[in-house]
Amino acid sequence: MPKFIREAIVLASFATLAATLPALAQNFRFEQRDPRANVEGKRASCEVYARIALVQTDANRRFRCGYGGPRWTSDGWAHFRWCRFVSRTSIREEQRARAQDLQVCFDRLGDFDEN
Repeated sequence: MPKFIREAIVLASFATLAATLPALAQNFRFEQRDPRANVEGKRASCEVYARIALVQTDANRRFRCGYGGPRWTSDGWAHFRWCRFVSRTSIREEQRARAQDLQVCFDRLGDFDEN
């Protein structure tokens, strides 16, 4: 299977998993004084982004991939706050970068259907 298809599947899997998770005890909201507070689409986008980031971060920890730094923080609020100030393109690129890193890790773990 081509690499770009595998990456798309991994990213879609994380998005699906994040959508089915409970609220993770976090209700992501903009502060009232934040000018973005009235932009519901941005809040929703950042909430989904933060949830996907947490799922990816959990996979990094669970499979001992060893990635670190701000990209891999388990602080959902940090992901949400970062998202507020960047473009949708930057959000997609960050999600894709984590998905690609995880795919490299999973590839190192081996494929269950290879002989």
